[in-house]
Amino acid sequence: MSDDSGDRPCGSNTLKESPDMNMVCTTARTALPAWALSCLLIWALMPAASAADPLQWSVTPYLWATKTSVDLKADGTPIGAGKISFNDLMDATDASFQVFVEAGRGRWSGFADVTYLDTSDSNTSGGLRIKTDSKSWVVDMAAAFWPAGEEGGLSLFAGMRYTSMDDEYKFVLDGVSLGTRGNDRSFTDVLLGARYNYPFSERWALATRVDGSFGDSEGTFQLEALLRYAVGKRQQHGLLLGYRYKEADFESGRLEENYEYKGPVAGFNFRF
Repeated sequence: MSDDSGDRPCGSNTLKESPDMNMVCTTARTALPAWALSCLLIWALMPAASAADPLQWSVTPYLWATKTSVDLKADGTPIGAGKISFNDLMDATDASFQVFVEAGRGRWSGFADVTYLDTSDSNTSGGLRIKTDSKSWVVDMAAAFWPAGEEGGLSLFAGMRYTSMDDEYKFVLDGVSLGTRGNDRSFTDVLLGARYNYPFSERWALATRVDGSFGDSEGTFQLEALLRYAVGKRQQHGLLLGYRYKEADFESGRLEENYEYKGPVAGFNFRF
């Protein structure tokens, strides 16, 4: 997943600035990593299935090659907009990973979909150099119910979506440091959604997902469709290729952030 941060206004949680530097600054935080605590909560709330049913695991590392659109407003006034291609994102990326993990027994399962992105960039204009370092997390965690079992294809899920964005801006004018500003904010939402898997041959299947969230954010919406080609001696693993679309709106203090992510997804699914 990608997340653009080069055009975001800075925050005020870490601040060393000259008297002449006036900027729109906002900061939003959460006191506890709620996404980590919810992992235990989801499993605790899942009804116990028969102990005779083996626990099934599914692990899918994947890559989402996104094209990102962003619109920024301060007090309702537009202050920035732009598009970031996947190639531009890769040029600025220092570290990143995306993985989907699910475990289930009987008609119940629990999953986590985790994206981490660490980027850096530098821009110079008129002797002023601005270096941006950004880190972001998006973590979906949910309990899923399969009304007709996994063979039925349909699952309904509920849980939480945690989004964290941490930006740091360093300002240097003609070799002299003017200071550092930081903008940390995080959002915890209720997540609701559904998935449907349709096998249309021995090796080929279509996996779809739709979900939305609400709470600390102004709302998110996501659609995904993936083709899965089964591989392995027992055809338990799979190659995945498809497309994902997501909208996410956030408001923190005076700052409004609206993002649109879309692009192809590729991954490999391990089952054991």
